[in-house]
Amino acid sequence: MSEPVPEALSIIIATQFSKIAAQTTLDLQGLITLMKSNGMTDAAIKQALMNDLTTGGRLFGSFRNQVKNTVRSGVRISANQASMALFQQEGIKEFVWVTVSKNPCIDCDERKGEKATMEFWENVGVPASGFSVCQGNCKCILQASGYTGDTTINR
Repeated sequence: MSEPVPEALSIIIATQFSKIAAQTTLDLQGLITLMKSNGMTDAAIKQALMNDLTTGGRLFGSFRNQVKNTVRSGVRISANQASMALFQQEGIKEFVWVTVSKNPCIDCDERKGEKATMEFWENVGVPASGFSVCQGNCKCILQASGYTGDTTINR
């Protein structure tokens, strides 16, 4: 991993938060426009938006879930990168794909147990890199090839 973990991770998270904020702003503007065109008063619109905010409705519930998922992904990415740095520091050259789900996506399931160098994995796609059907929701990990545990971890 050539780039320092904190810098790369902060760029990923900042970009994702910017996308979430931009989409929520557009959704909010569209919803207010729709409410106004349907004849709602400003007070009624404010009340509807406050209800959505406090109950985790369609608009603000989605915003909250996206922020939560971004933070969760950031923690996962940070942990994976820290593990990889330690593995590489110890001179480990080969890594095995481990699925961490009862029902991994078809792309990840095909890779379960496959061993390769980090260069190979970086070229074809590491877990949560977006190469697979599960995209950034991937919970798979790369483990040192000497790992003797199961290549599927069910939670």
